[in-house]
Amino acid sequence: MHETLAYLPGTPARTVITTTAAETVVAVSDELDRRSTDRLRDVLAEETALGPPRLVVDVSGLTFCSVSGLKVLVDAAREASLAGVAFVVVAAQRAVLRPLRVLGLDRELRVVECLADALAPSAAPSTLAAEVG
Repeated sequence: MHETLAYLPGTPARTVITTTAAETVVAVSDELDRRSTDRLRDVLAEETALGPPRLVVDVSGLTFCSVSGLKVLVDAAREASLAGVAFVVVAAQRAVLRPLRVLGLDRELRVVECLADALAPSAAPSTLAAEVG
């Protein structure tokens, strides 16, 4: 797997995209704050436009998620739905789950606790990962 990292000035945000025939996984780690949400919005829009059967946003590596980060997830889920792309968020840590629950966004988003729960068995023999930045 080839991993590409995007470091934004002043934040340790990191995004890795992994694609198979069955799904695209966008993994975001460290801090998702106002300075890094624009880039994530762009990445999710680009991936949705490619029309994968399923778009999984793995935020299980986040240590902080701002309200603007949550808005990006909700907006991306709506866009994916309009495009006919299944959208799943992977989150198990308090930094994401608590605000999702408090704001009632866990009723708008499909949220699972681990990546394995978000992925169905894939017939694709190889995986392609790309760097964003």
